[in-house]
Amino acid sequence: MDLTQLHEHEKRIIKFLEKNPKSSVEDIQKETKLNKDSIERAILWLKLKGLIEITEKSKDYYVLTLEGEEYLKTGLPEKRLLKTIQEGTNSIDELKNKVSYFSIGLVWAKKNEWVEIANGKIAITNKGKEALFKKTKDESVLNDITKSKKELDKEVVDTLIKRGLVKVKQDVKRDISLTEKGKEIAKTIKLTKEISQITPEIIKKGEWKKAVIRAYDVNLPTPKIFPAKRHYMMQIIEYIRKIWIELGFKEMTGPMVDISFWNFDALFQPQDHPARDLADTFYMKQPDYGILPDKEIVQAVKATHENGWTCNSTGWQYKWDENVAKKCILRTHTTILSARTLAKLREDIAKDALPAKYFSVGRVFRNETLDWKHLAEFYQTDGIVVGEDVNFRHFLFYLKRFFAKLGFDKARFRPAYFPYTELSTEIEVWHPEHKSWIEIGGAGIFRPEVVKPLLGKDIPVLAWGPGFDRIVMLNYKIKDIRELYWNDLKQLREAKLWLK
Repeated sequence: MDLTQLHEHEKRIIKFLEKNPKSSVEDIQKETKLNKDSIERAILWLKLKGLIEITEKSKDYYVLTLEGEEYLKTGLPEKRLLKTIQEGTNSIDELKNKVSYFSIGLVWAKKNEWVEIANGKIAITNKGKEALFKKTKDESVLNDITKSKKELDKEVVDTLIKRGLVKVKQDVKRDISLTEKGKEIAKTIKLTKEISQITPEIIKKGEWKKAVIRAYDVNLPTPKIFPAKRHYMMQIIEYIRKIWIELGFKEMTGPMVDISFWNFDALFQPQDHPARDLADTFYMKQPDYGILPDKEIVQAVKATHENGWTCNSTGWQYKWDENVAKKCILRTHTTILSARTLAKLREDIAKDALPAKYFSVGRVFRNETLDWKHLAEFYQTDGIVVGEDVNFRHFLFYLKRFFAKLGFDKARFRPAYFPYTELSTEIEVWHPEHKSWIEIGGAGIFRPEVVKPLLGKDIPVLAWGPGFDRIVMLNYKIKDIRELYWNDLKQLREAKLWLK
């Protein structure tokens, strides 16, 4: 072993143990004049290097608690209760005021069969009269605990521990001695001045020329360092936001509490659709109703639902109710922001605002039963591309590019059905570690029944809204989706940074 890898303190301890085997920390401290913390650290490193061994011997001993010390001075409550009754007070109401810890004293006096209670009065039994004039086992042990050499009655001690009058402490004695490897090293050590850190002063004075510069062993174990970092869900959200911005998208934002009109009606979802039920959606009590947008948009959506309006459709063939559309809800998807954005673009179409690309990342809420794979809230990312010339090939490019940046080079798209898109597709990505396809979410091209009432004309709009909680779970090997938001300190410390 290279002696330059030993700290000066380690060398001094080794030389001391060479002459004084089986020494304690106190023995080393007395001889070397090092402080206790320095000795403890040096001993830890010497043990890791296999140069010393530590033998521990522990011994239990008893001490009085604060309550026990008080009883030792003033007497046990049950004994004080007996004395007060003997002096002429036997009414429970009076005894409560005269005897401190009356309830405790009464419990133990009854348990010891020292008293009897009748008609609100307490009388001393024959056993109680005997106890008045002699020291009980509990009193003897309380007194003897302060005298370390006394042999104690274990059964009585256990009772006093249960009463909270006595507690157990442990005295640990450590004997430190050199291993065979340590003894060999000790023969070669010469105590000289060491430098563990070069300073400008040492360089100026040239002290480094005469001293030994200690080398560092980079192979020794070191404590883990947990740097400050954002919650991994926030890291992922920022990463997703960065992907869309790099692809030229602008961010859409909006309220989490909104009206049913934007969440359902504007997306051509009929008012009797099961997804609107309380079983799936959180409806607000306060506020219960909101304000509808411009009448022109509302009338267009109404006509589209009832008869298809001018969308070359028959609509849903029912009477659309304005009050249902006004109901306030917690948004069930971030596609609600896409609907709002299309309505805003209505005014900008004439100003060469197209083509346009928008994205959102946000929380959505569903009235789900909580279990290992369902939460009442989760995150979703939405995107729309609006333009006269956009098509399904552009759609595939954007999504494949997005998932590739998330670490999934393979993505596939299966035909699906959604009320507000046609073509519609389910997105799946290939997970290389699990070697399986994972369903991520839905996408498609908005139907004219969605676009025309909001935008004013039928223009192709590519749309998608995948969730990413499952991707996070797989990446962090989380089996229960609830763990994503438990804020377990150990999990957060050990979670790797989201880098792809």
